[in-house]
Amino acid sequence: MERNEPQNRIVFVDSIPDHLSYTVKEGETLHLNLACFKDFASKQIDINVESNGSIEGAFADFSHGNGTFILNVHLLGEGSKCHWNLASLAHETSEKHFETSVYHEAPHTEAIMTNYGIVRDNSRLYFAGVSEIKKGSVKTKTRQESKIIVFDPLALGRASPILKIGDNDVDASHAAVVGRLNEEHLFYLESRGVSEEEAKRLITLGYLRPIENAFVDEELVSKIEAAIQGGI
Repeated sequence: MERNEPQNRIVFVDSIPDHLSYTVKEGETLHLNLACFKDFASKQIDINVESNGSIEGAFADFSHGNGTFILNVHLLGEGSKCHWNLASLAHETSEKHFETSVYHEAPHTEAIMTNYGIVRDNSRLYFAGVSEIKKGSVKTKTRQESKIIVFDPLALGRASPILKIGDNDVDASHAAVVGRLNEEHLFYLESRGVSEEEAKRLITLGYLRPIENAFVDEELVSKIEAAIQGGI
């Protein structure tokens, strides 16, 4: 499916097509909002961004089941940008793979990608992706963050961002953090009369709630908030 819509916001809620392809024309901005509350299934989105165009994207994932989500962003024109935010909650026996990649193919491009997740019960959550700066893409900035909190002993989280740098005079970095729920944070809250479950709720809210800022529809924001609260 090909869409070339200027200065638009496209929203998919529990109905993300299996394969999407977008072209962001010169100077335009695509706002792409995805939210999933039901079954998680394999999806792929490919986005080409021309000069001074930008993609502002967010995915709030609170679904069940197994699958793979692939996002490929090609920054083709000078000054093109990609800002991407993902928040995912894996629970029960779900196994979810997220591959978010950006390819800098022109000078003065920028990409900031953040992937935050919480994994519970006997579920699996994997974050991967490539930030590639191709030769000639000078004065480019790229950063990919992948952070997962593991709540339960049988849960598993993995984060594997990759940098590929083909030129000098660029700013490139990544961060990958996977760890158990911080016991000191729990102890601090419990020592002030907060129960363990309430402490976990507060930590989860602080970790996943920022994804709400990427959405403008109040009804959808309320649904995301309910999913965060209900997943704890």
